[in-house]
Amino acid sequence: MKKFKIRYRYIALILILLALIFNEGSRTLIRRFFEQKKLASDIQKAQYQNELLKKRIYYLENEPSYIERMVRAELNVIAPGEIEYRFHTKETEQKIKESENKVSAEKR
Repeated sequence: MKKFKIRYRYIALILILLALIFNEGSRTLIRRFFEQKKLASDIQKAQYQNELLKKRIYYLENEPSYIERMVRAELNVIAPGEIEYRFHTKETEQKIKESENKVSAEKR
């Protein structure tokens, strides 16, 4: 008698799982759950980006040294009397060698 009760429980459990899996409403619910998690993550990223931009605006409006750093970094501007030092990486060295090879090939 106990075996039959256990079997009925397993059969009932399997039927419930099948009903949930093949039910359009539950699939939609699961799909919306994952979509909600993705949207929450996107919102969090956008809020973080917004905070960074607000800080940047504040510094641009109130800090002259920040503006100077931005101009130097983005436009490669140096002040009169300053010496600019450039350090070559492997990529820049490779580009220099390639351009030298092209020039020597054109001279031949």
